[in-house]
Amino acid sequence: MKPTVRLIFKGVQELGRWVLVGIWNLLVNLFWLGIQLIELLLWAFSELRMWIHRGFVQIKKAIAQKDFMILFVPFKWLLLGIWQFAFQGFWLLIHLIELMVWYMTHLPTLTRTVPPLGNSLGKSGISKPRLQSIPPEDPPRKQQGRLPQDRYRAIALIALCLAVLPLVTFVRFPHPFEGSILVEELSFQYGESPQSFVLFEGISGLRQMAIAGKQSFTLTGRFESANDPRLNQLSSLTVDLPAAESEWEITPVEADRRSELTLKRLWLRQHTLVEQFSYDRSRLQLVLQPAIRPNVLELDFGNQPLRVSLRGYQITELQSGSSRPNPDTALEFTWIPEETGLTLTLREQAAISAIVPKPSTQWIPGNLNVEDVRFYRRQPAQPATDPQIYESTAIAGQIGMARQSLQISQNDFLMGETATDLEIEKFDTIALVLSNPQENNPTGIQVQFSGTETQIQVGPEPTVSTQSIQGNFLNRWFSQETLLALIPVWAVGLAFFLYWGINNFSKIG
Repeated sequence: MKPTVRLIFKGVQELGRWVLVGIWNLLVNLFWLGIQLIELLLWAFSELRMWIHRGFVQIKKAIAQKDFMILFVPFKWLLLGIWQFAFQGFWLLIHLIELMVWYMTHLPTLTRTVPPLGNSLGKSGISKPRLQSIPPEDPPRKQQGRLPQDRYRAIALIALCLAVLPLVTFVRFPHPFEGSILVEELSFQYGESPQSFVLFEGISGLRQMAIAGKQSFTLTGRFESANDPRLNQLSSLTVDLPAAESEWEITPVEADRRSELTLKRLWLRQHTLVEQFSYDRSRLQLVLQPAIRPNVLELDFGNQPLRVSLRGYQITELQSGSSRPNPDTALEFTWIPEETGLTLTLREQAAISAIVPKPSTQWIPGNLNVEDVRFYRRQPAQPATDPQIYESTAIAGQIGMARQSLQISQNDFLMGETATDLEIEKFDTIALVLSNPQENNPTGIQVQFSGTETQIQVGPEPTVSTQSIQGNFLNRWFSQETLLALIPVWAVGLAFFLYWGINNFSKIG
């Protein structure tokens, strides 16, 4: 093979090797960029889903409360989402710039690899310029006093990371939080769940049970009444409570005997609103507002005599002729149950009240998915021109997020990032607490809760914050005190790399 042909063949071979190496490095970098792009898109889709869900919740709340100013809240979330998306895109842009810099630094290798073809031949058939353009078998030694490109790029990358570290440190980032609070009263909505949930289970020994709202049921057994002697001849009563103000109340006749009246289970259906949930002086009460499916209450009466009082009622067995009962007059009678179990279907709003014995931790299973949690109550309706006034029901508690914590004092309000309700997602445990004068512990409901939030605020008013904690990206691994202690280290490190880069810029090769 002639020298010229050999030279061309070797040049083509070196060019092909350089192209293959370049394609391989391009594929590797594009692979990692693709993974980061997929992560960015997944994050964007998850955020979009959360915005849509929050938007529907706020719109439903606005329509129910006729407060259309709240409809502007989704626009605020949109702006926050754009900022977070831009921040994620910033990191992707850094990787793209790094890829471009890598190829720009490796591009001169092509000129050293490809032999020029336009030089004239000498007597031997090989031109000297072409021989000089071919890299020798052994790579040339680097000149003394010059730094390799790879080391420079590594140092530049470290300096760049140090430069953007403050952005990562102080930019807010969602974090899970956990808290425990003792309250006088709370309200919440049963969240997204394909199954029903048992809110109460196995509360036995009730001294009284009252249920108000639209409902219908049948009682069987023996009846005794001084108000209406016709009940003494009946063995069953079909009771219809047609109005929201209708109510029936059950009380054991023998007060000195242990009550057999039992609340077996209270089933909550999806999106049921639970309001005015309180516990005080042995009285447990709450109001249920179903959303899609009716709630279900299971009772067990036992075999002891019970005193029953009906208000706003209709009884099928007593609706004959002109002797219909007056629904505005209460009907009281004694009932000895024959069928001890009763299942009530609560299709509309229902208020439940019961006098319970000493609380047990087994009554409320906990682990409940919730949304729209409120540890406050609205004061009675005022003129439409007056602003709505809220009263906190918090007694004491603590909440922690991102290695930080806040104390909750009496009458404090819990707020999220923008002075709105804290986005609580789950009630881990719910317990009724009796007062303990020795420990200065009042009666109330103890709730352990959890969720995800960017910032948590505590204050004496719903829109006034006196304490706050917030999470950022690095709080996943470092506490706030550690991050503050690392600021001087960051400043010294960045100054050192800048000083080194300025002094050694001319030595980079």
